[in-house]
Amino acid sequence: MAMLLDGPPSTIADLSVRDSDLLDVSATEGIDLSAKLQLAATDIGNSIDSMLLSVLPSCIAVRQRFPSLRHIAVTSQLKLWHTLSTLRLVYQDVYYSRLNDRYQAKMKMFREEESRALDDLRTVGLGVVFDPLPQALAPNIATVQSTDAGGTIYVAVSYVNQKSEQGLASVPVELDVPRESVATVNLTLLADNATGWNLFAGVSPDALYQQNSQ
Repeated sequence: MAMLLDGPPSTIADLSVRDSDLLDVSATEGIDLSAKLQLAATDIGNSIDSMLLSVLPSCIAVRQRFPSLRHIAVTSQLKLWHTLSTLRLVYQDVYYSRLNDRYQAKMKMFREEESRALDDLRTVGLGVVFDPLPQALAPNIATVQSTDAGGTIYVAVSYVNQKSEQGLASVPVELDVPRESVATVNLTLLADNATGWNLFAGVSPDALYQQNSQ
């Protein structure tokens, strides 16, 4: 499961689904959408941190077991909040730099939708993982001689904890395997609370399949 601290919950594709004009606007106005995604994620992290601090128990023993920002998972409600927050930041930026009424209308629309998404999140609650795993680092991959045909593959790994819960998989690594060779994979680092890891591979970065049974 993706955690809030793994990075921005939404992608540029998620933003474009909500606003079909976004890519044209960002290109015309010189908006860095990746930077806006990160800024919105930081703002949301600060808001959630404040929420958690506001209900922090006074008992020290209970505080130590109380969830912090590192325990917050990306739920559908949180992802929607982030998407709308990013869109509001984009149109807020271009409106105040261009004073264009069309941008102002979209800024207000996304601000209202963002507010409703936050209300929904407060109603449903935050997703909490009590033994959170970070997104895995990309693995080291190499090749050794074999009788295989070779080809281009993509490889990723994820960490697993003692309850067999799985963290977010690493960014896929591309490897061109020569003919009569096979890929080998090893980790660069294992998270402190991880007890194992899963291996994923495939011929497309969007279609990776788990290679290990346990």
